Amino acid sequence: MLLRKYDSPPILPMVCMPSYVCIGILTTLNVIIITFSRAELVTDRLPLFFFQGVTLLAVFVAARRLLREADRPKTFLVRLHYLAEGFFFLHISWLNLRIMNHLSMMVPFPYVDEVLADWDAALHLDWLAYLNAVVSSRILFQALASSYTSLTFLSAAVLVALISFGYIAQARKFIEAFLITALACLIIGAFFPAEAAVLFLVQDLSIFEPLGWVPGVYHVPYMDVLRSPSGPIVLDPAKLPGLVTFPSFHTASGVLIIWACRRTNLSVPAWIYSSVMIAATPVHGGHYFVDLISGALVALMSIWLVTRLHNRSGSAAHFLSVEAEMSV
Repeated sequence: MLLRKYDSPPILPMVCMPSYVCIGILTTLNVIIITFSRAELVTDRLPLFFFQGVTLLAVFVAARRLLREADRPKTFLVRLHYLAEGFFFLHISWLNLRIMNHLSMMVPFPYVDEVLADWDAALHLDWLAYLNAVVSSRILFQALASSYTSLTFLSAAVLVALISFGYIAQARKFIEAFLITALACLIIGAFFPAEAAVLFLVQDLSIFEPLGWVPGVYHVPYMDVLRSPSGPIVLDPAKLPGLVTFPSFHTASGVLIIWACRRTNLSVPAWIYSSVMIAATPVHGGHYFVDLISGALVALMSIWLVTRLHNRSGSAAHFLSVEAEMSV
């Protein structure tokens, strides 16, 4: 029987309280920095953002109340409850992480492109040879571009799929590891800003003319504004691309997707997508190979930490029991 009112333990929220506290602190820091710096936030879209957040929160609260009152709730209601909560948390997290990412780049630490390129060379990783291999095929170039720009959508799709198929424990770990990884990449990346591997290593950008655009430089205009000693800094919530080069958050996310989907029906698609997306990162993300290596290491650290915390708290066993009842 699914989540019996008297026989089963109370259903736990999928996102733990420390995660909400962390986002609360991040939101407060964003407000303080924007208030006392020359950065401004475009507020035109904020009403829609708040409306979407309140809607997700209302669905979550309503579903949770129905679950508490029902002796035999439907499986779809349990999944709706977790989906609404998961998307509510990602909704408030993603915006605040992106805002802090841009605010942190206002500190004019020197670009470290030369250092990162030297690390690649020390590891005998030939970035230019890889670029030449990618641009030699227009189909390959376009396919890698599509996989790189679809990360946000695919990450949300992974969460939906995990919950829809009843993998609640893995969905919870995925959300927590995502938060830890994003914060780690944001903090480290603030001290290691880089312009772009494409601009630093490619002498003649005209080689990209047949392809229609120069890859891996989408973030450069934003970095120029943020690092300028004067002038307005306007942050549009709808236009906040990721600015971290070292470590690569795309690579870290790919590792997290593979880990979250392990031992499920999603494992093979997760491996295929993540492998292609990570392969796109050096060219279309403007990353050095050491960025990919460090991104993977950050993801593995987050996985270890989340797994350890879940095992110590006993939450893993609880959510596995929920999965078992959902499958009945």
